[in-house]
Parts: sequence; structure tokens; C-alpha cells
Amino acid sequence: MKNIIYIMLLGFVVSSCGSDFLVEEPNLTQANEIVLTNFDGLNQATGGTYTYLDHTSWYGSAYTIIADLRADNAKSSPISSGRYQLDYNWNYNAANTAGFWSIGYYTIAKANNVLNAISESYDPSKEPTVTQDMVDHLQAEALFMRALAYFDLVRLYGQPYTAAPESLGVPRVLVTEIAEPARNTVSEIYQQIVADLTNSLDKFDAEFYTNHRSVTDPKAVATEDAARALLARVYLYMGDYVNAAAYASQIIAKSSDYSLYTVDNYTTVWGTDAASEVIFEVYGSTGNANNPYWENIGNMYDPDGYGDVCATNNLLALFEAGDVRANMFKTKAGYDSYRWPSKYPGKANLREDNIPIIRLSEMYLIRAEASLKGVTTTGVTALDDYNMIRTNRGLDAATSVNMNDLFDERRRELCFEGHLVFDYARLGKALDRDDEDNKITGAEDIPFPSYRWALPIPISEMEANENMVQNPEY
Repeated sequence: MKNIIYIMLLGFVVSSCGSDFLVEEPNLTQANEIVLTNFDGLNQATGGTYTYLDHTSWYGSAYTIIADLRADNAKSSPISSGRYQLDYNWNYNAANTAGFWSIGYYTIAKANNVLNAISESYDPSKEPTVTQDMVDHLQAEALFMRALAYFDLVRLYGQPYTAAPESLGVPRVLVTEIAEPARNTVSEIYQQIVADLTNSLDKFDAEFYTNHRSVTDPKAVATEDAARALLARVYLYMGDYVNAAAYASQIIAKSSDYSLYTVDNYTTVWGTDAASEVIFEVYGSTGNANNPYWENIGNMYDPDGYGDVCATNNLLALFEAGDVRANMFKTKAGYDSYRWPSKYPGKANLREDNIPIIRLSEMYLIRAEASLKGVTTTGVTALDDYNMIRTNRGLDAATSVNMNDLFDERRRELCFEGHLVFDYARLGKALDRDDEDNKITGAEDIPFPSYRWALPIPISEMEANENMVQNPEY
């Protein structure tokens, strides 16, 4: 597809990331052929694969926000500046869904450039100080970032794997070339994601960031743990509960590296660097090349910022008395019946937030769901994992748990972190939203199955590629 190819070609050169994320900026003036034929250039180009994570269209704002806004954790705020109305009302067409499509393929381009250079042209034997372990680590990072981008693309533009694995997903592009590739199936994209992540696992070097690239936040770069945790999530979305539980268990077992937040620290850890539950996150800084500035997720949720999005009463009613998570909401004078989430308090200001992408609590919830689906994990039950979350959030241990309980627990625990609409999709649950403020126009209920669970392919792609097929009904 020509539009994707143009994106990929641009990705060959544009490989920078913010100076607060990497100590040394990549040199943007060097030709790709020079940059990617020496280790320093490859190292900088690999660091550049993270550039767009903080973008407005990805985790910096929109991708995370709309997952709750399209479902029933969030709603349009009474002080809204008008942003996110299309998402709130599921009012999509081919002219308004291009944002993340481009960002996802920019990232894939950057990752492909590194991977292709290592496999085809880079010769480490010409650099006596470079070891194979160093090169392998760069491959692992690029594989992780390509997998993450494809996972988020296929979840947005394709039907859920658990419902329609052979339906059309997104184009799988592994090499930059002039072509017009057709869309691969959802199943084929998931196979690529799993292959990339599993291939990365034995390539990570735990000391790489200490010895070869200085980073401000060690949890804002790919690691073996991040790859294993992402695999747990991917397998959950595939309905492969055996593998989901296995990979989640591997992270849970690392008690010396990760620990659940407790009642005593839950309200204070958000926005801090390398918090104990975080496995992988976006490091928020206005020095990041694609920092959203005033459209940052924290400012979008803060009633003293733009405050476009607030919590639904439906979500607030799920919190039991004594649940510390119920304290994670802000109020605003004159709007007594509304609450705004405070998981993104900002650091130096509301434009800078660390945005968790994978946390330890999600691993417990994944394993609990797997147990309810019949997977046996030695020494632990679904109720054990469910209660690990509850008791660390100030609640009494439950005596039983079912899938509805667990769904509600995911809503409480992972709200405003980019999960809910995708949970509805992968579980095949119809969406029945309460129109609490009479602001929903035409999308109060979304049945399942429905064409609407896959967003339309952007019109720019449709016009550029004769092999591109639009999602039905758009």
C-alpha cells in the first residue's frame, strides 16, 4: 500500500526520541545506509522505535482514553472542550480514523529498519567492541516494539481474535518496499505478534541499558519481563488461557522485582518513575519528541486542565466501601455529581505523565481468568488471585469468584489504562451504556457481534492501495 510505504520510508530516517528518554539524541542528518551499518547508529535507531509511544494518537492520550470512553467507564465531561465526541458516540468513518494507523506503521517501519539491517547488512565483526549479545538485544527491542504496534493496530482495526480470527486484520509489512499489500487476517497478525515476542525472549541483555544506552526510566524500555507480560496479554486476547496463565505466572513469580501496590501507597505511586507494579510504561516528559503537551492524557482527565473525560456513575458504583481505588478521583467546585480520574497526576506539570502500559495486577487478573476457564496452576486458584487484588486494595477477601466478578474487578483495577472496550470485544459482550447526561447520540447500545467493533480503514489508505479492502458497512 503506497501510503504505508511512504510512512515506512519516512521511518527509515526519522528515528529520534526525546532527550529526556535517551541521553543522546540520534543524528537525523545521516543517511540510513550509514546510520544502520554501525552499532552506534543501530543503537540509536532502536531507541527511536519508542518515539511515538507518547504521541497524542497512542498512549500519550487517545488510544488509552478511548478504550474507556467507548465503553462504560468514562463519559463526556460537563466541562468538555469538545474533544473525543466522535469516540464517545462511536461516530466513525474512513475520514476520521487515520491517527493511530499512521503512528502504528511509523513504529513498525522503525523496527523493521533495525531488524532488516541486522539480518542483511550489518557486520558486527568489523567492530571489535561489539558482541553478539549486544546485537541480539537490539533485535529483541525491535521485535517487542513491532509486536506492540501490531497488537494495538489489529485490536483497533480488526474484529477480536476470539470471535473472528479469519476476518481481515491489518497489512503485515516486514520489509520496506514499494508494494500494495493486502490486509492479512486477524489470525495471521496475531501469529506474527506471538512469533516476534517469543523470538525476542532469549535475546534481551539485562545489563544493556547500564552498559550501552543511558535511559532515564528503566521501565520505559523493552525487557524480557515486558515481553513475557505482553505475551500473557496477547494470549488472553487469543483465548489461549494455558499460555496466558503460564506467562503471567512467570512475572508473578518475580517477587523480588515487582510487588503489588498496597492501601498505604496506592494513591501516591501514580506518575512516579519505575513504580513497583510497573512492568512497562511510557516515560512522560515534555522533552519527548512527540509529547502531546496540553493534550496529554493527564490534562485531558484533569478538571482543572481540559477535563474532557470523566468517570461514569456506573463505574463509581462498582467501588465498595474501603476500596482505596475509590480515592483516585478528583472533584471540581460547581460539579458536585461528577468525578475525574486522577491516575495521571503529572510530574513537573500536567503535560508530563508516566503512563503504565503493563502492570503486575493485570498478571494476577489474567491468571485468575485463565483459572476460571479451566486452567490449573499449581498452588493457586482463581479466588487466590482475585483476593490478592482485593486485599491489597483495602477490601476483605471474597469467598467466591465468577467471570462477572472478575470483569468488574478488571474495570475497577484497570480503569483509565486502556482496557475496557477491548475486554468487551474479546469476551464477545454487547455494550449497553447508560446515557447519564443525554450526550450519547446513536451509540448507547453496541451489540455483539457487529461491524462496529472494527474501525474503518482510513480513506488515505483506501485511495492509495487498490488491494486494500474496507471493513464492512463503512
